Amino acid sequence: MIRPLCAFLSLAVAASPLQAVKIANPASDQLMKLTDLQRRGALRGALLDSGYSCPRVERAAVQGPWKNMIMWRAQCSVTDARFDYGIFVGPDASIQARPCGEMAELKLPPCRPFSAKTPSR
Repeated sequence: MIRPLCAFLSLAVAASPLQAVKIANPASDQLMKLTDLQRRGALRGALLDSGYSCPRVERAAVQGPWKNMIMWRAQCSVTDARFDYGIFVGPDASIQARPCGEMAELKLPPCRPFSAKTPSR
């Protein structure tokens, strides 16, 4: 009896459409609610706390979920890719930042380009 039930449940799960999962991340939600200037300042502070150089965040945008975190992008120089970062915000407000150039080596999601609609200031 258990074997047919397992087969039926497996079939039901396989037949159901995949749905996007929304990750509960209050820290990232708070970052989203800030003004653009406040958000860029908060991301710059996170980069400085992580030991990275960032004189000014020129552009910032949310990239999307990764594991239980939300990935943000911060560009500290529009002309030098060395100052392009991915910042991972955990639901407990923990921050992990990495240069975009190191993402593949670390098996992290690649930094996507900023959209043309992203405000620069």
